[in-house]
Order: sequence, then C-alpha cells, then structure tokens
Amino acid sequence: MKMALLILAMVSALATPTLSQTDQVNSSYAVETDILWPFFPGLTRTQMSVTLWQNGDLRGDLLVGVNVLFPNDRETEGRFADYSIVTGYRQYLWKGLHVEYSQTTGLGVLKNHVSTGKTYESFDWAATGYIGYKFEFADNKFYIIPQFGVERVLYKSNPWPIYEDKTLTKEVGEQAFMLGSLRFGYNF
Repeated sequence: MKMALLILAMVSALATPTLSQTDQVNSSYAVETDILWPFFPGLTRTQMSVTLWQNGDLRGDLLVGVNVLFPNDRETEGRFADYSIVTGYRQYLWKGLHVEYSQTTGLGVLKNHVSTGKTYESFDWAATGYIGYKFEFADNKFYIIPQFGVERVLYKSNPWPIYEDKTLTKEVGEQAFMLGSLRFGYNF
C-alpha cells in the first residue's frame, strides 16, 4: 500500500504540466525499462515499443522484450528464478491513458523446494493486464508510465507445490496477484 501511495504521489507531481499536453510524439519506436521492479520483486524488464497505428489520441503499440527475475528466496516455495520473453499490446484510449496486455513465456527454475528439496525446471506462461497513463517530458523524448494490473500464471510444464503460508500445511498452487509497474522510456 505504501508503494502504491508513493507511485500516486509521483504521478500527481508530474500530472499538472503533462496532462495539458496534446502533442503526440512522432517517433514510432521507444525502449523502456521498469525502474520499480529491480527493487521489488527483484525483476528486470526491458522492452521495445513499436507503434503499429495511430489516429489522433487512439494508438496501438506492439511490445517485445525480456524479463529476468534474479534468484530470490520464497518462503512457501524455495529459491526461484525466471528468464522469459515478453510480448504484448498497448492500446491508448485518450492522450496517455491506456490498457495493456502482455504475456511472458520462458524458463522458471526453482531450487531447493521447501518441502521436497528438489529442483524444478518448468516452461512457464503468464498473462498480465494493466491500466496506466503515459507522461511525456523533455520535448516528448522521455516518458514515465505508472501502471497497475493483475498477473496470472496460465501454464507450468513442471508444477511444484506452492503453500498458503510458511507453515507448509495448505497447498494453494498458482494464484492471480495484483502488481504495479513504473516504466521509464525513451522515444527515438
């Protein structure tokens, strides 16, 4: 909750001069990275955005990138890492307001499972839906995108037991979860 309030405060600080801008950037290409995720949950996402079409404020962007979740300990699973490819689509609705769908496909590795002690390697597929706003600055060359969304793992080729809490008494499996994103980008 504190992180959501911090993001909201940052957006509010940028919003006053930015919401009044009406110029859309003429560039079709951008590169962006999430500046929040390296700190929580220890993940890096870098992606390229390519404008497929634009008609006034309406615009559609294709997203292609990579995710790397560095090995970290999960108290109800074990030591987890993920290496995946990201593809997605961002639909602008009005100025910077947009919805985004992305999916990640890649290798998930869990070492030293908390109850079995085994190592699991799995082909994972997850889907994420976001809503956010793109704030542009510095002559529309740089931008920041705060987003909120929901993610769900849709498929695991080699699933492992996931427990409700660290007592390891109730197995719950993969659950959908809320997440926030703060992307910093550059149009070129």
